[in-house]
Amino acid sequence: MMSARATGQRIVEGGKWTLGRAWRLFGTGLSFALFGLGGLAMALLWFPFISVFVRDRKKRAAIAQLSVHRVWRIYIEIMRGLGVLTYDIDCAEALRSCRGTVVVANHPSLIDVVFLMAFMRNTRAVVKAGVWNNPFMSGVVKACNYIPNLGDPERLISDCADALRDGANLCIFPEGSRTPLGQKTVYQRGFAHIAVKAGAPVLMISIEVAPPTLRKYEPWYSIPASRPHWTIRIVDIVETDKNPSYQDGPVGVRTLTNEVQMRIEEELRN
Repeated sequence: MMSARATGQRIVEGGKWTLGRAWRLFGTGLSFALFGLGGLAMALLWFPFISVFVRDRKKRAAIAQLSVHRVWRIYIEIMRGLGVLTYDIDCAEALRSCRGTVVVANHPSLIDVVFLMAFMRNTRAVVKAGVWNNPFMSGVVKACNYIPNLGDPERLISDCADALRDGANLCIFPEGSRTPLGQKTVYQRGFAHIAVKAGAPVLMISIEVAPPTLRKYEPWYSIPASRPHWTIRIVDIVETDKNPSYQDGPVGVRTLTNEVQMRIEEELRN
């Protein structure tokens, strides 16, 4: 069966429309509008306000990161309150308490990062150039001192390792982007290079969305017939500084990458 990318088509859910499904279409559109307007308001109003009264750059970034954490937590509850989605997360306490940790997860939907960072504090995300330059998001990601991926791998690894040593957490999806349903992926090794360089633990998280929604090549208005449910679980944690098999240069990085992918995929199959 050909993928949406191969056929050049976008995924759009079919089936019968009910009152509940129509409401979720409205609620999803409202949620996306709130997301964009909220990001713009924080960039234009809140973060400049912080800059006026907090002169220390690190303190400003910490306040900005905490602001995003709390706003996204509220945002998740707004979506749940609107009936757009439900969720079950068994690793909320682990996410809240981790420090200097690389949090690695699979990436089935558009809002996976929102879920994870809504429950994590002191988090510096790695953002693509498109997000770094996006008018709705650039003010937010720059105020939060997030780490841009602008095409220099060595600089990116060094910046991420420094962030971990300072006690910040990193949220990384090693698939690179949302994975089309039914396609096999190979995890990119960047997170393993970063973890090994910093001697940081790797916290593995599995994310399942049923029925699937907000997938790659799927527009926001493609509403599934039933309300989607996110299940977010902790898989395991790897202490890279305590395992010599991860310290052997490229071989150790490849070993760590393969082990993390195997463990997350095994969890998703169970």
